[in-house]
Amino acid sequence: MPDTPVPPAPSAMQQAPEKRHGQTTGSNVSPGQKLVVFDVGETLVSETAIWHRIARHLDLPPFTVSAAAGIALARNTGFEAILKQLGDFSAIAGEPWRRPDLLSFTADDLYDDVLPALKGLRQNGHKIGICGNQPASSEQVLHDLPCDIDWISSSARLKCKKPDPAFFKAIIDQTGHDPAHIIYIGDRLDNDIYPALHHGLEAIWLLRGPWSFAQWQENGVPDGIRAIRSLCELPGVLANTTIPAG
Repeated sequence: MPDTPVPPAPSAMQQAPEKRHGQTTGSNVSPGQKLVVFDVGETLVSETAIWHRIARHLDLPPFTVSAAAGIALARNTGFEAILKQLGDFSAIAGEPWRRPDLLSFTADDLYDDVLPALKGLRQNGHKIGICGNQPASSEQVLHDLPCDIDWISSSARLKCKKPDPAFFKAIIDQTGHDPAHIIYIGDRLDNDIYPALHHGLEAIWLLRGPWSFAQWQENGVPDGIRAIRSLCELPGVLANTTIPAG
């Protein structure tokens, strides 16, 4: 999603070490433990409500908007380009890709497996981070989740987007963790999994959402890529020394 200007981090976040923005509280994890960093859209958050709001705003049937998004996926068209084309087609004035009221999400948009998975990871001693291609406003929603999160950031705060190498370098630098101790969880091979692996992180591909389906349909799960179908698999998977391919 398009980024918005980054507001100063609220003082309460700066004072709460378990949910600190920009820096974690410790430099390393204990042996056998990981810093598990999550993408946001279609990993933690269902974007269905966002697309329905866009459809209502453009006075288009949701099926039309979904179909257009699918066509754009097949053509590897970016998010803003999809919205611009839909806007042109509907002839509704304005630029929907710049409206935070259409593009924002709430805790109600979380997938059902998110909180159980995060709590399970914490119980097993792992640290948790969240960082995706999101506007800065997403950080407050994620900060307010009823579980302990060690580090929260966004592409808006980092001033770079996946798959830019600077995004993954920032995760390493700002969390203070060795790349080998970080696992990135995301729904896209191109934006999440391959770039994370390239920078020495571990990575697990979450098979859900339209982008994931489009990439899975093309080649299945590529050799050497580790995959899960639910975040609830993570605590058990990380308890093992090896993670099987999907």
